[in-house]
Amino acid sequence: MGLLSANAIKAALASGDIKIDPHPREEQFDSDAVDVHLGSTIYKWRSLEGGATITIPLWRPKGTPGAFSHKDFAKEHCPIVPPDADGIVTLRPQTFYLADLHEHTTLSPNIAMHIEGKSSLARLGVGVHVTAPHAHAGWYGRLTLEIFNYGPFNIELKPRVPIGQLYFWRVEDPIVTSEVKIHQFTGQARATGE
Repeated sequence: MGLLSANAIKAALASGDIKIDPHPREEQFDSDAVDVHLGSTIYKWRSLEGGATITIPLWRPKGTPGAFSHKDFAKEHCPIVPPDADGIVTLRPQTFYLADLHEHTTLSPNIAMHIEGKSSLARLGVGVHVTAPHAHAGWYGRLTLEIFNYGPFNIELKPRVPIGQLYFWRVEDPIVTSEVKIHQFTGQARATGE
């Protein structure tokens, strides 16, 4: 159908079609979006020593021998970026990070969602998603932020800083709950897929 207004988002929150935990405060609502915040953990792919590389066989079907498992790979190669003594993590220029969103969302089978970054970050060269802004109808979990600092500046972030906005759509002719496809990251609590 169409993009939900703030009033329609509030109605969907009241009816349970959308669940956001913690529940958004009034100041988080824009005319057609809800502000969301950086979670407590940021990750960065580990650089390999001596210029070594890893080949990832994405062509192998899931569940077959030698198929790539994002969760297993991330456990080994995507450590947490430790914050400094003040809880600050510095995003270095031209560097890719994964981060947890603070809010946990649950969508009914008739609601889909996108996340977009804040323009204040974008104007400094920081993007919060690389290619995956969409959460399908029926999805639940904590969205992963795919952060890239395209700019020339070091950017300091702390947990719970405003990082993006959620936009919601009502889906035409929605499927029934029992037909909702469970994707590999549905229900995740961490950016590593766990």
